[in-house]
Amino acid sequence: MNLRTPRLSPAIMIASVALFVALGGTGYAAVIVATSNNAKHLGGQPPSFYLQARHFAYSHGEQFLHAGQTKVLGKNGHFTFSSTCSKVGGQNQVTFDVTADTTADLDGTGPSPAGTKVNIHTNSDALDTTPQAALNPGDFDQVGSASSSTEISKDGEEADIFYNDGVNWPAGHGSKAHDCFAGYTGFIGGFNGSSQQ
Repeated sequence: MNLRTPRLSPAIMIASVALFVALGGTGYAAVIVATSNNAKHLGGQPPSFYLQARHFAYSHGEQFLHAGQTKVLGKNGHFTFSSTCSKVGGQNQVTFDVTADTTADLDGTGPSPAGTKVNIHTNSDALDTTPQAALNPGDFDQVGSASSSTEISKDGEEADIFYNDGVNWPAGHGSKAHDCFAGYTGFIGGFNGSSQQ
C-alpha cells in the first residue's frame, strides 16, 4: 500500500495565513483594551508599578565570611541584607543586618531614614552558650531564626525573611574552614516603588 502525504493547495495556504493575521490583530486589540482597563483599576498606575503579592527573597545560599569582612547577602526591593564577621574577645562573631534605600521600619524598630543600618541578629559561640548547652571557644555554632524579621518601607513594600547565621564552620569533607556564615530566605510583596517620584 502506498501512502501519500496530502499537499495543501495555494488557496488553502493563503486562507490559513489570512486567518492567522486576522486573529492576531484581534488578540492584540484585546491586550490593549485589557491594559487600559487595568490602569483604571490600579489607581492610574501601570501594572509594573506593583509587585505581585508574593515574590521570593533570598541570599542565593549561605555566604561565607572571614573575620574583618562585611558582605552584602542580597538586595530585595528597598531592602539590603548584609553580614559582618569580626573577632570579639578572640572569638568569631557574626551579625545579620538590614538597611533600606527609603524611610522604613526595620525589624520593628520604628521608621528610620534611608541608609540606617539595623542589626537583626548577632551570633557567636560565647553569646549562644547556655548552662544546658555549653559551647567552647571555637565551637561550631549556628542559629536559624524561629520567627521572621519584617521590614516595611514607606510605600508599603514589605519583606518577611528567615535568617540563618553562624560561626566556626569546620574544615573537612571537602570543605575548608570559615570564620562566619549567613544567609536568608523569605518573601517580599507590596509596592515596587521604582515608578514613584
